Amino acid sequence: MKRYLIILICCFSNIISAQEVRSKKDNITLRLVNKIDLSSTFNITDNKVGENIKKTFEEKGLNFSSDDNRYFISVSFGWSYRRSTELEIDNYKGLIVDKIDGDKIIAEFSCSKTNNIERSTQELINLLMFQNEKVDNNGKFIDISEHFMKMNEKMWDSSRPDSHAPSSILADHTHPRGGIMLGYKFTASQGENNYNGDKIFSRDEISTYYDRHVSSQKFNTHSLEFMYGIKDNLTVFSNLNYHIKESTFISKQNNVYTLNSSGIGDVEIQFLYNLLSNKNIKIHSNVGLFLPTGSISKEDNNSLHGANGSGILAYSMQIGNGHFSSVTGFTVFSQFKKFSVGIQPIYKLSLHENSRGYKTGNQISVNYWGAVNLSNSISISFRQNYLNLSGVTGEDSELDSTVMILNNKNNTGHVLLNSALGVNFSFRKGLLKNKRISFEYILPTYMSYEGLQVGNFHSFSIGLQYSPGHMGH
Repeated sequence: MKRYLIILICCFSNIISAQEVRSKKDNITLRLVNKIDLSSTFNITDNKVGENIKKTFEEKGLNFSSDDNRYFISVSFGWSYRRSTELEIDNYKGLIVDKIDGDKIIAEFSCSKTNNIERSTQELINLLMFQNEKVDNNGKFIDISEHFMKMNEKMWDSSRPDSHAPSSILADHTHPRGGIMLGYKFTASQGENNYNGDKIFSRDEISTYYDRHVSSQKFNTHSLEFMYGIKDNLTVFSNLNYHIKESTFISKQNNVYTLNSSGIGDVEIQFLYNLLSNKNIKIHSNVGLFLPTGSISKEDNNSLHGANGSGILAYSMQIGNGHFSSVTGFTVFSQFKKFSVGIQPIYKLSLHENSRGYKTGNQISVNYWGAVNLSNSISISFRQNYLNLSGVTGEDSELDSTVMILNNKNNTGHVLLNSALGVNFSFRKGLLKNKRISFEYILPTYMSYEGLQVGNFHSFSIGLQYSPGHMGH
């Protein structure tokens, strides 16, 4: 009830203290409360409507600056289908805020329907400048009230380069209803040396127990991401991977062999529910499943068939897990004037054994990061990832555990702490507008492996995200 009283009071105060004019031709309404100093500097929300308003203002000699300005023009817009597959801007509204006088509103404008955005914004500016000449310096300001809180100036700034998490983190943000994001990511990872705990074991030591010495592993992954806003507070996220895996080993006769496998991995689906969202902090839950679409029956295609000891490839060389896994966690993201910080803990639980008689270990992953803006388009980030993976339970009966360390289920599970440096680009203009590119280099900080495993993995990740019609996502 209080909310509606506040809105009524604000509307009543508008009628008393503001000069309200309408342009029937272009469905424009303008409420001007206090005279605007047109010799001062302005800044405006970076979207298509804002670009048209800025262009018209600049043609009339007004100054715009992103760093030092007195007035901020906040603009939001809606759209509708002109054709079955084509969206066009249909309406918009906005505020003009005087930053010097405590962020108080001096004008409110709206356009209920337009067929020509350029003509509409030109009419708005003409109306504003005409009415501005008729206002003296004794007008009253309107306090910012609850019904203005959803304007762009009070919302999370998704156009900043640090408004998304670093490249390697998934499902870090949400979208409003109807919002879409498409993403592509490539990750290359390479490991070397054999570890037990945090100690390196030599080839001679390993050859005491195993016939083959695994010297290195390479994993490359191509990922396709998709996000869609089902409701304003609920977003669906999906991730499809294509894995390319290679393991190199040396026989006791010093012959070098490679094991290879590739294919589509398990599909991940998450539902992201907004728990809190305002100018400085966003919190959402991460709940979902891994679907067992990846193969667990990849076989050795080496010219020396069975070089790994059997036709079936080892656990880490399979493309999928062969069973459903649940995903539970949340994401907290805070945005400040020049930097942002975030944390995302995720728990992955293997739900049952697969058709080959085993299930992969449960996993706890905690990502935490910070990013600093270098400009309106570039930020740098530092991230750490704590990863606790339990070992395989059950066993694939076709694998001979004495041939190589990869075949032994006791050589699975680890505790890792990885550190990563990243660069993020968010483009506001040109061909790359509404697109985001991010890079990240990941290196191990701490490693502790259960049994003998290839370790010391270094990774590189590059990601591209595109959200049509939604600036900054």
